[in-house]
Amino acid sequence: MRQTGAAAQIVSLTLVVVASTYGCVMPPLEPRTVLDEHSGTSLTVVDQPLVLARERRDVAVRARDYLTLVAAELNETGHRRLVWIGYQWSTIDARARDIQPTQGAQLLLVADGRDIRLTPIDASAAALYLQNPALLAPDDTDTITTVYAIDDATLEYVATCHELSAAFPESRLTLPFTLWTDGRAALQRFVTEIRR
Repeated sequence: MRQTGAAAQIVSLTLVVVASTYGCVMPPLEPRTVLDEHSGTSLTVVDQPLVLARERRDVAVRARDYLTLVAAELNETGHRRLVWIGYQWSTIDARARDIQPTQGAQLLLVADGRDIRLTPIDASAAALYLQNPALLAPDDTDTITTVYAIDDATLEYVATCHELSAAFPESRLTLPFTLWTDGRAALQRFVTEIRR
């Protein structure tokens, strides 16, 4: 009896310590704002990106192309604009890929059956702040980056949709990207933050 009681006390104490430790370590999930030192641009960035993927079984087992979408608000000396930064990357070796991603490609999102066409903007002026680690670029070294203009109403629509897919209409590869890492809740937090 005593051993069972002592063991229960140890387990209880361990749970309290673990719970309090994680409670102190885990930061709240919320968009963050940073100042890009190179460009002087203030960046407010979603806390988790949307990641979509398409299976490439035609190339190899577990081969996928990915599309990471990171919502950000850029504040350049009082001029604010919303962008979605699209990162195209893949688990397929670049030498084995039959179709290479194209920078500056138009993107088609389909959210609950509604087509949302995103047109790339000139990212040459954005080259400095695109290197900022706050913009959640994938670790892949062979990433193609495209910046799209977006508005808060469209971001909110995507954040609250039930089904989401994407495609590049001009690509020869017609397979769609489907949701892989669900960042819709983070996108809703971002929209709430930029509307304050």
